[in-house]
Parts: sequence; structure tokens; C-alpha cells
Amino acid sequence: MKKIYFLLIIIFLTAYGCGGKDKVKPSADSQTAQEVIRITNAIKSAYEQKDTSALREYLLPEFADEIKKELFFEKAGLDFTSRMVRITDSSVMVTINWQGDWKIKGKTVKNLGSSVFIYQVMTMKLAAIDGDNPFIVPGKE
Repeated sequence: MKKIYFLLIIIFLTAYGCGGKDKVKPSADSQTAQEVIRITNAIKSAYEQKDTSALREYLLPEFADEIKKELFFEKAGLDFTSRMVRITDSSVMVTINWQGDWKIKGKTVKNLGSSVFIYQVMTMKLAAIDGDNPFIVPGKE
């Protein structure tokens, strides 16, 4: 009888010890990476909708002015695929592959590329784009 109680206690302790999953708190870097990807998608949406106030919210002023000059299309659609996020003391860099199509004067123009979006760490505003800029309309007339 003692052996049965002993075995039941062992089984109970084993089941109790393995039963629950601890919640894992995301690291600060993980939270920063998620936030910068969210901002990148918000910029993409603002560009597609020609929302200049949202662009000003997420871009440094001089860079926002540069992008606003490219809002002459009738319609745009961009697809972003985030590949990597690098975090340094002064910046957060998001490497993305993208493809897009723009409707200009009734004609559709397509383009694709790879870019690194560079955000200031203190403001989380887009400061620059290295590589192929998805916000420049291809084949401007």
C-alpha cells in the first residue's frame, strides 16, 4: 500500500512540475524589432493612401518632404517582406525585400528591390533608405 501511495505522489509531482508553461517576457530588442516593423508597415500604408500627415509622423521632416514629391501616382500597391532587423546604439535598421506597382496616367508600372530602412533610435523615425527606395516611382515622366 505504501508503494502505491509513493507511486501516486511521484506521478502527481511529475505531472504538476511539467504541467504549466511559463510566460516568456519579450526582450527589449524583440519589442524594438516588432515596433520598427509595425512602423515600416504604417509608412507603407500612408504612402499608398497618400497620407502626408502620417508620413510626417513616421519620417524625419527632410525625408518626409522628399517622399511627398513622389505622391503623384493615381494608385500604388507595395508588398514588404522584412528580412532582418539590426539594432545599434544610434539606429535601428530593417532590411526588406519589396515589390510594387504604380498606376500613372492609366498605365501600370512595376518594380522590385531590396532596401535597408534606417530609423533613429531615439525618435523611431525613418531617417534614410539605403538600396532601392520603394517610395520612388519608377520611370517618372
